[in-house]
Amino acid sequence: MNIYPIRLLCFLFFLGVCLPALNSAEEEKIFIAVVGGTSFGAPEKFGEGLVEEEGFIQVETPVGLGPKLYKMRYKGVPFYYVRMYGFETKVPGENDGNVHVRTWYSLYKAGVTHALGGASSGAIRTDWDYDDLVIIDDFMIMENQRPQNILDFAGIERPGVFASFAHPFSPSLRGLLIDEARKAQPGYTGELWDRGVFFQNNPGRFETAAEIRAMRILGGEITSLHTGTCTEYARQLGIRWASICSIANPAVGVRPFSFEEMQSSVQRIAAQAIPIVLETIARIPEEAMGPEPISTGEVFTGSYADPDAKSSKIVEGDRN
Repeated sequence: MNIYPIRLLCFLFFLGVCLPALNSAEEEKIFIAVVGGTSFGAPEKFGEGLVEEEGFIQVETPVGLGPKLYKMRYKGVPFYYVRMYGFETKVPGENDGNVHVRTWYSLYKAGVTHALGGASSGAIRTDWDYDDLVIIDDFMIMENQRPQNILDFAGIERPGVFASFAHPFSPSLRGLLIDEARKAQPGYTGELWDRGVFFQNNPGRFETAAEIRAMRILGGEITSLHTGTCTEYARQLGIRWASICSIANPAVGVRPFSFEEMQSSVQRIAAQAIPIVLETIARIPEEAMGPEPISTGEVFTGSYADPDAKSSKIVEGDRN
């Protein structure tokens, strides 16, 4: 029996079937990310028993090595997961804004176009209670300790793209989160609020009762430390972004609360919020890929002073 034709057939089979499959796996694009916050409980346990873990990558940024972008997969859909906003890269004494810059620069350079997050928060509204979920639709930042423009700070150019904050959160991602959040798990007692104004003050401490009263007067309904910064950077980078915030405590001055009550609430919330986010991820490739300029930035030519001028070509970062 002549084995050479058989070897040739095997070689051709490898070239025609196996090699393309290997190349396809190597070239798989991961464009979805979860920026972990306290809505998801312990950072290292995100998706435990639900996702496949496939290692991590790290990206060098203008302000140091970025956080580990953990590669995970749920129902066949790959995504990156960042533990607790990327605070593993925090350097003692530095402005913690660098943490967020490193994280969002890394996601941007890795090719992420869709991102989800979640923060346990204090309820400024008196009718919001422990374990409630809020899919926020607007935000305010009343602090200036962190860089306010990641493009300028990190040297990223998106010429010819107008990033308006009229719609800070992606309508398509918000819609998926709301839809999945309505499928409450049996026994979960929290309510779903599909709109809310997030208020971020100077990070690093709880607000005073007087500050909470001022936030309420200004229209704030929920407050925490990092979601505003994430929203700013995602919007400037043209990354679609939505957040599932959760009530782990009443805001200071609304009602008394204890640290133990917060701990218990966060655990109940995580058990509900993680499946919501994972199911949303599974739907993104089929249901959130259409053009969304209000999230990614409206393309323009010319300038304020000279509308007829030709702007430079759209460079890396344009997601339209």
